[in-house]
Amino acid sequence: MRKIGLILVLVLGMVLGIGTLGWAAAKIVFYIPAWGVEQGEKVVASFEKENPDVKVEIIRGPSTWDEHVGRTSLWIRTKYPGVDVLYEDDVFTLDGAHAGVWEELTPYLSEAEINDLVDLQKEYIKAHGGIYRIPWWNGMSYMYYRKDLFEKEGIAPPQTWEELLVIGKRFTRDTTGDGTPDQWGYATQGTPGEMYNNFCEFLYQAGGEEWKLAPGGIPDARAKQALEFMAEVYKSIAPPALSAIGYDESRGLFREGKVAMLRDWAETGRTAAVENLSDVIGIMNFPAGPAGPYGIGHCWGVVVNKYGANFKASKDEVIKFVRFMLRPEIHRLTAVYEGPALNSVLSSEDYMNELAKENIVIPYFKEFLKYRRVRNFPPGQATPYHEGIGKIVTKAAITGEQGIEATLVELQKWIDPLIAPPKE
Repeated sequence: MRKIGLILVLVLGMVLGIGTLGWAAAKIVFYIPAWGVEQGEKVVASFEKENPDVKVEIIRGPSTWDEHVGRTSLWIRTKYPGVDVLYEDDVFTLDGAHAGVWEELTPYLSEAEINDLVDLQKEYIKAHGGIYRIPWWNGMSYMYYRKDLFEKEGIAPPQTWEELLVIGKRFTRDTTGDGTPDQWGYATQGTPGEMYNNFCEFLYQAGGEEWKLAPGGIPDARAKQALEFMAEVYKSIAPPALSAIGYDESRGLFREGKVAMLRDWAETGRTAAVENLSDVIGIMNFPAGPAGPYGIGHCWGVVVNKYGANFKASKDEVIKFVRFMLRPEIHRLTAVYEGPALNSVLSSEDYMNELAKENIVIPYFKEFLKYRRVRNFPPGQATPYHEGIGKIVTKAAITGEQGIEATLVELQKWIDPLIAPPKE
């Protein structure tokens, strides 16, 4: 009877998931927006193979930025316990850290792991007030051009603002004879978040500063120069109704040859490489204003939700999972969209040459790292700052509803409360 009773206890333990660790594997819930799922699944598969006693469940997120913003903002605000690790950019890394929702990771990392981060990631550590994100890659905005269109015209890609307008106007034309332009020199994305990025690109090239657009109600000369030029580009060489153009639309126009130059992220460079379009699509520096070829940067990586139910229950396993993502072999999986975030990977000439076969921007990556800036978002206000500036800029740069100087004054009034020092 005692033997039968012992067997019943063991069987009951297996059914209820108690007993040995193998019967009650630790669980981690990992949120990834749709654009990172492909690499995330590879990371999880590799981790679970090495750690069969841990199960990582992926929450596949939305495919649009607005939906991602809504979901992540809600989770930060409510301290949502249903997710432990999240794939986030610099905007939400900063907002979540400021809200006290993300776990500060410095105490869990070795000196060697921290030292292996590229200098740009160390700038993010300063901006975030600590290590709140395990980076997957560094990214930059790029300018692409249709090699076939340029070769047909016998011209080289522009290197200055003036050349961008001259060449862009040359490609903005009616090719069917119906009296309406159906080809344009330049395209970008006109949604609020991307309008902020676009404005910063021109602003940095003009030598301006994000928080000094019209201090004291007086438009800054560099900010004015940037916004005037941006508005001229959109008015004269870009498709109409730009504010309704997103990633799919702008990339579609470019692939169809209806746009000669496209401002975009590295995903277009990867698509060109893997689809053998490198002879049609080329990469060039941003046409430089007074300050040089700046392109705005961003970065994605994983943060840890300190309120996550599984993090509270199995902190060691969650930390093991995120530290796993700092291994060079894992960064070789995650860096295919943009550039590596570890010096040990970036300095591997063989790997970088191999990576260039998957993404045509990679040969330019080290050069762009010299110019890229970490965006100086106000802590806790990064998301509304990112979206809000874009909405205001749209009124001057795209719709023409408002003058350049009036827009800069409005922006400064909107920005000042966000960057004001806390009241004592």
